[in-house]
Amino acid sequence: MSTAVTLLSLGGTIFMTEDAAGGARPDDGAGERLLATTGGEVELTALPLANTSSSDVRPHHLRTVLEHARAAVDGGADGVVLTHGTDTLEETAFVLGRYWDREAPLVVTGAMRPASDLGADGPANLRDAVRTAAAPSARELGVLVVFDGHAHLADQVTKASSRSVSAFASTPSGPLAIVEQQDLRLLHRPLPRAALLPGAPPDRFPAVPLLTAGLDEDLSLLDHLPAEELRGLVVAGVGMGHVSPVAMPRLRRVLGAGVPVVVAARTAHGGTSTHHYSYPGSEVDLLAAGAVMSGLLPAPKARLLLQALLADGASADSIRGAFAAFAS
Repeated sequence: MSTAVTLLSLGGTIFMTEDAAGGARPDDGAGERLLATTGGEVELTALPLANTSSSDVRPHHLRTVLEHARAAVDGGADGVVLTHGTDTLEETAFVLGRYWDREAPLVVTGAMRPASDLGADGPANLRDAVRTAAAPSARELGVLVVFDGHAHLADQVTKASSRSVSAFASTPSGPLAIVEQQDLRLLHRPLPRAALLPGAPPDRFPAVPLLTAGLDEDLSLLDHLPAEELRGLVVAGVGMGHVSPVAMPRLRRVLGAGVPVVVAARTAHGGTSTHHYSYPGSEVDLLAAGAVMSGLLPAPKARLLLQALLADGASADSIRGAFAAFAS
C-alpha cells in the first residue's frame, strides 16, 4: 500500500534562486526541481498556496494552510508538509500547533540557502520532511519542524542562527528525533500536547505589543498606550522574568484596567520563575499584581499564544491555564 503526502507551500528561501548580484529572488520553477529530489519514496501531491517572504506571513495564510491540510488528511493523506521561509517558521509552526487536530503529522520545513546555491539545503530538508510526514512514529505528535536531519516539536523549536544550515534548535529537550529513511529515531518521548484551540486563526490577530525589559528600561512607552486601547501585553523580562521597579506602576495600571499581561524571560534558556525572587519588579511581585508568567515559552511565542487566546474570547482564568501548560 503506497504512502501519500500532501505538500503545501508558502514560499521562502527554499523556492528562491540567487541572481548575478548575489540577491535571492523567488523562482517558480524551483518547486518542480525540488519535488524531483524526494526520490519517489511516497505519492506526493503538491499544492502551492503562496510565494511570500516569511516576514509577510499573516494569520489568514495559516487559516488556508489548516483548511487544505485537514482536507488532505481527511481525504486519505498520511501526512502534510508545509514549506515556509525560515525567519518566522517557528512562529507559524507554533500557531499551527494550537489548532492542528488530526493524528497525522503536519511538518514544516524550509531552507537557509537558495535552490541555486551549490550547498543548497532545501532538497535534503524537503526529503526529510516528506519522510517525517509518512513516519509511523510521527503520528499524534502534532506539528513538527524538520531541518538538517532532525525533527523538532513546534512548541520547543526556535531559530538559533541567521546563517547556519543547522539553524534550528529546541529548548529545553533538544530535537525530538533523527530522521531516517523508514521512520523517526526518537531521542526522547514528548510530554502530552497542550490543549488545542477550536477552528483556525482569524484573518488578523488582535494587536498585542511586545516590550523588552533591560538596563534603564522603565516601559515608559505604556504612558503613550492607553490601557483601554490595549487587548493584551507581553513583556520580555530580564533574568527569570523581571522588570525595573519603576515599571511596576505602569504595569499595575494596565492590569487594573483588565488587560492581560504576560511576562516571558529574555534569556534563551531557563524560562520564567514563580518563586525565586520577591523584590519589587521580580516574578513574585509581578504575579501578585496579576501578571501571567510564560514559563518556557519565549516572548514571540507567548505573544502569539495570547493573541490566539484573545481571538477565541478566552477568560482571564483560561489564559492563565493555557500558559500553565508551559510552566518551567
